[in-house]
Amino acid sequence: MSLSISPSSSPQGSTVAALLEDAAPLATALFLPDAELPAIVGVEFYDDSAPERVAEGVLVLVPSWRALRQQAMRGLVELAAKRGAAGVVIQGGEPPQQVIAACAQTARGVALLRLDDHVSWREFEAVVDLAIGETSPSITASLLQSDYLFAIADSIAEVFGGSVAVENHARTLLAYSTVERQIIDETRSVGIRTRQVPHATRNHEQYRQVQFTDGPVQFPQFDAHELPRAAIAVRAGSMQLGSIWAIDPDGGPEAPLSEEKRDALERGAQSAAAHLLAAWRVSDAEARRRDAALGRMLEIPPTSSDLVALSLAPTTEVRLISLQFVGEPASPGDERQLQAFAEHQLQARVSVVAAALTNGACYVAVTGATESRIRDALTATIRAAARSFTQAIRAAIACPTTAGVGFVAAREELDAILRTPHERTQPVTSSDDVRASLLADHLGQLFATYPYLQHPAVTMADDRRQRERRDTMLAWFEQGGPAGAAAHLHVHENTVRYRVQQALRDWGVQLDQPDEALALWTTLVAWRARDRGTPTD
Repeated sequence: MSLSISPSSSPQGSTVAALLEDAAPLATALFLPDAELPAIVGVEFYDDSAPERVAEGVLVLVPSWRALRQQAMRGLVELAAKRGAAGVVIQGGEPPQQVIAACAQTARGVALLRLDDHVSWREFEAVVDLAIGETSPSITASLLQSDYLFAIADSIAEVFGGSVAVENHARTLLAYSTVERQIIDETRSVGIRTRQVPHATRNHEQYRQVQFTDGPVQFPQFDAHELPRAAIAVRAGSMQLGSIWAIDPDGGPEAPLSEEKRDALERGAQSAAAHLLAAWRVSDAEARRRDAALGRMLEIPPTSSDLVALSLAPTTEVRLISLQFVGEPASPGDERQLQAFAEHQLQARVSVVAAALTNGACYVAVTGATESRIRDALTATIRAAARSFTQAIRAAIACPTTAGVGFVAAREELDAILRTPHERTQPVTSSDDVRASLLADHLGQLFATYPYLQHPAVTMADDRRQRERRDTMLAWFEQGGPAGAAAHLHVHENTVRYRVQQALRDWGVQLDQPDEALALWTTLVAWRARDRGTPTD
């Protein structure tokens, strides 16, 4: 992921030297040229098949530099210097002196940085993004720090002449402009007072249009309470971070945005993206360590260091819950957005220990809450998510466990729950809600692993007659005999008796043998769950 500002529009900005002052614990300089350093405009991971990514003002990240031959590493340094890159970043180890010498031998020289072994590339990238945002020429430097987003709003309002709001992906108003004599309408005034955008179908459609458009979008005046607006999405790659909305007193469909207004919105979105992304990924390094510890505990038993990272005693009772988009797999950006959204919503209602993403699901560990309270919190979270996401979301609650036992079994339980058919009327589910479906799911996995355990009845020819017999036998088992089965299948009792008689004869089954009856019934249950995907409870 790379957040960048056009080199031509960034005559001033953060340089490697300035970055090192703020990120001294994260990175150190192996070489800094004496010449004036270029402003950093973004980061790119080095790919020898795409040398064009080494460009002016770019910090080139080389995670696998040890795998490069010395000549190739020298060639990269020379290319970075030739194209005016901000620098080259490696991690761990000591590069050959010939490589460091090459940094100084080029005409301009190129900075060579070494990242601390304990710092992730994502963390360093976010620090760079924050530095870029804080030195954007569209924002007055003296207005940065705690009022950063308010400064962005003010800088845009000075161009538009109307009130500006910066909102997050949940449509919560994070900042608003305070420029004198700016024009404001009733809708914006309500949003400022409540810090939340009013919920309406029209608002939802407008947000969707903004989210799926590259660049600014204009909206006409709606009524006397809502003046014309221009808006732009704040995003990092495919990840939606929020949006910026500016009242445009002179705007409308017949008045396209001027270059000055368009530039103000685009610059503001870039700067806000850097700030919001960095705040999410950098400001709470401890939270990321907790999330990483939880991610490990989803796969393997906990270690003492993982429990320390989560601030949990081995005997602490913990519940694991999960949230997942329904239907088509979501993009990684949408999944990260779901994690951030779920954490913020749940933290207001229950005690969240950590959250982690894996295999398309968001897992959250919580303490000190009953299943009823967790269910209420998840229901409220899903209800709020419906206003921010176009895809439906479902959630699952695992049985309680202790921190010392870990979450491997709890994660398996949640994954099994999420494999059961989705019921729109019940988006939050626990094992108690779908126990029969879980049993069928596990039986199906058991028979898939050990096919010799399944009854021969399901391995015979899969024609219409055999399927009728299987359905009839299942109904006979579950409805308590021919009368109930006939009513369930909407056929005559004699038809049920005939099918059962034929099935028992052809399959060689004797129902007076309890073990054989159990083997047949469980196999049929697993067959139905696997082939039809219908609930069994």
